[in-house]
Amino acid sequence: MRPRDIFVKTLIKLAEKDKDIILLNDDTGFSLFEEFAEKFPKQYFNCGITEQLITGIATGLALSGKKPWIYGIIPFVTMRNYEFVRNDICYQKKGLNVKIIGVGGRQYYKFLGFTHNVEGNLDLVLMGTLPNMKVYAPNSLKEVEKIILKEYKRSGPAYIRL
Repeated sequence: MRPRDIFVKTLIKLAEKDKDIILLNDDTGFSLFEEFAEKFPKQYFNCGITEQLITGIATGLALSGKKPWIYGIIPFVTMRNYEFVRNDICYQKKGLNVKIIGVGGRQYYKFLGFTHNVEGNLDLVLMGTLPNMKVYAPNSLKEVEKIILKEYKRSGPAYIRL
């Protein structure tokens, strides 16, 4: 089982009890989100390759009391999206309740070129500079589940690198 499988499995358990959980992705996660989308069709949106738009949608959802989770490739949800995360999510109030899941983006997508990769821990450094942002890089499958459950209970922005 992969960390992203644990993420989805855990989010499904939470969404069964909480209709305010919304999962947004950037046209990734094929063969991963089908069960979530089938069980919760009004809580799942594949927004396509539009990371800044996903951030705007998540911002609006959070401001209306929903609990959005953004899922995407590391360089797209961090570097390409940095200013939007900073201004729309982190500077609002004490930070909006938006969780960002970053996947791959290191050796995993190397064949797609430098735009799909992040050097070293740059994503963790960038996201760690944002006000009100909690940053996680879980080391085990058990830790992934623990962090997802912890962040579900905590209000505020978080970046979780899987």
